[in-house]
Amino acid sequence: MPDEFKANVRLRRIGRELRKWRTRAGHKNAEAAKLLKWSPAKISKIENAAQPIQGVDVIALGLVYDIPEDERNALFQATLNAKETGWWHDYGTDVLFSAAQDFIELESEATTERAFIADLVPGILQTEDYAVALAAPGLPRTDLRTMKRRAEVRALRQSRLTSDNPLRVDAIIWEPALRQAVGGAAVTSEQIRRLIELTGHENVDVRVLPAGSGAYPGMGCSFTILGFAETHFDDVVYVDTLSKSLYVEESDEVELYTMTFGALLESALDQERSVTLMEAIADGFSN
Repeated sequence: MPDEFKANVRLRRIGRELRKWRTRAGHKNAEAAKLLKWSPAKISKIENAAQPIQGVDVIALGLVYDIPEDERNALFQATLNAKETGWWHDYGTDVLFSAAQDFIELESEATTERAFIADLVPGILQTEDYAVALAAPGLPRTDLRTMKRRAEVRALRQSRLTSDNPLRVDAIIWEPALRQAVGGAAVTSEQIRRLIELTGHENVDVRVLPAGSGAYPGMGCSFTILGFAETHFDDVVYVDTLSKSLYVEESDEVELYTMTFGALLESALDQERSVTLMEAIADGFSN
C-alpha cells in the first residue's frame, strides 16, 4: 500500500490559488470538472492539496478558467519549483524537521519577513554562537555536531540578507530577551552588536519593545509573517511551539497577525532609540 500523500505548505498555497481561479471564473466544482472531463473529486483534491499537483493540471485549469497567460505560467513554474529540492534537504530531518524545511523553502522564495519572537532573537538574525547556546539545553538533548549543523543552516539563511535579491526583514524583540545572557555575556554582547550592524542595512530593521511598558498587542505569542512578491500568493504565518510548528494560511487569520505586528511596531521604540538601547545593553555585558 503506497504511503499516504502529505502536501507541504508550498503545494497547499498552490491549491488555494487554484480554488481562487475557479471562484473568479464563476464555476462550481462540478462545472469545472465537466469542462475538463475530470471527476469533481479530482478538482477538490487538487484544490486541497490532497494529491500531488501536476504542472499540466495547472495549465489545463488556467486555460479553462481563462486565466491570463503570465499568471498561469507563474503558477505553473511555482508548481515545478515546489517539487525541487533545495540546499536545506542536504541536512536531513535530524537537523531540520519537516516543518522547518518547509519554512526555509518558503523563506527562500519570500521577499519580506516580519518577526516577533518575544523571548529570543529571530533565527535569521542569530550569530552561530548564540544559536548553539540556544540549542544546548533543548530536549531531547542534541549532540554538538547537530547543533553546529543547525547553526550552519542559519548562516546560509542569512546570506539572503546581502544577496542580489535581498530579503526584507523587520524584527521586533522584547527587551528582556536582549538582557538574557544566552551563552554568557560575551556571546550575548556579540549577538546584540550583530543586530546593530544588521540594522545598518537598508533591508533590515530591528526594533526593541521596551520592558516596563505594560501589556502589549499579541502578548504571549510569537510569530513570523512571510510575504511574497507574487501578488497571487498570500502571506503565510509561521508559529513555532514546543512540540510542533504550525502554518496559518487562511487570509482572515493572517490579517489578524498582520494587524498585531503593526500594533507591536507602534508600541516598539523607533529605530534610533532601539539602536541606542541595544548599544547600552551590549556595553553592560562587556563591562
